[in-house]
Amino acid sequence: MRVLIIGAGATGSIVAKLLAGRAEIKQIVISDIDAKKARKFITPDPKITFKLLDARDNKAVLEATNGMFLLVNASLPDFNEGLMKICLEAGANYQDFASDWGDGGVEQLKYHNDFKAKGLKALINSSASPGVTNLLAKELSIGLKRIEYVKVRLLEDVSSDVPFTAWSKAILFDEIWNKPLAWEFDKFTVKNNFSDEEICNFPEPFSNRKCYSLAQEDIGTIPLYIKTKYADLKAGGSEIDFARTLFKLGLFKKSLVKIGDVSVAPYDFLLKVWPDILSPNSMKKLVESGKLINAHFWASVEEKGIRDKKKIIRKANILFPNQTEVNKAYPGTNYVSYAAGLSAAIFASAFSRVKESGVFPPEALSDEVRAYLIEEMRKNNIKIEITERE
Repeated sequence: MRVLIIGAGATGSIVAKLLAGRAEIKQIVISDIDAKKARKFITPDPKITFKLLDARDNKAVLEATNGMFLLVNASLPDFNEGLMKICLEAGANYQDFASDWGDGGVEQLKYHNDFKAKGLKALINSSASPGVTNLLAKELSIGLKRIEYVKVRLLEDVSSDVPFTAWSKAILFDEIWNKPLAWEFDKFTVKNNFSDEEICNFPEPFSNRKCYSLAQEDIGTIPLYIKTKYADLKAGGSEIDFARTLFKLGLFKKSLVKIGDVSVAPYDFLLKVWPDILSPNSMKKLVESGKLINAHFWASVEEKGIRDKKKIIRKANILFPNQTEVNKAYPGTNYVSYAAGLSAAIFASAFSRVKESGVFPPEALSDEVRAYLIEEMRKNNIKIEITERE
């Protein structure tokens, strides 16, 4: 099995290394437009080779995709549709981690019939969040009728003596700037940024945390595969509180502000000065300094519905490895990139188990594939705790 990965950053490089450890994977080509930056993240492995490639160069990407079993888009969702078309032409399967999802429509799904006709498979939005959250949303819905709500809650909390970021700033800024959407009675409705404050209870020590509406595409597919009256996503924790403060100060506005003789958009200024994700070597140095104490990226999914004429509330807590655990398992990476990369690699391992052709978000996978994925996640230290109460 040969795999082409587009994007050799913090997450793509982890996917490459983890897939290289699987016996069925014979070769991995990981590509990026920036060779210098890519080489800082790629872990040497006999199965992994690097290729300089621009995701916008359709001819070059098609040439690289020919003969591949799978193309993984570990870059921006802007490239989803172009790469999916290339897979259709090259006869390769496809995977990505997020949607562009500008107006509530999930762009990848419109290629379902094309992939089905070609006998190919695409797993979309298949990472941590979206991804594992959607998989667990489907798991919770089994056996429930007349589901009142699906609530996805995220926690991102960092304890550090120095400024530290674990997200691609392009993705982070997009989520903060865009309006959140919620599903209400058969349609998406627009929410205000960081609105609808709610007290969320994650496992200790993160109980009673304020959470706010956030634009993230987990909600984009849930109502399509789980019949529910309502669905939304909120997030909390130190990193969300910090982003909310910056937003309230107007630092994510794109309108120009005049400072002396210069006009600048606060959004552009913030994007310019915001730190990049640390390379593995820099990450190791930060950890060794003792200034990064710990960091957590956790999620929960809760659903309320009817079973045996009783109202049932089911909840799944998803505890991705914290930074201290990641330091031991995969030195040099951060807690968010590891959660995303590990989850994506586990999803990729399921391709041979997906029997039907077409485009599938995690909610659309069969019971057998879903059970396999949950088992693999638990084996790989993604703690999944499911509870229910009346």
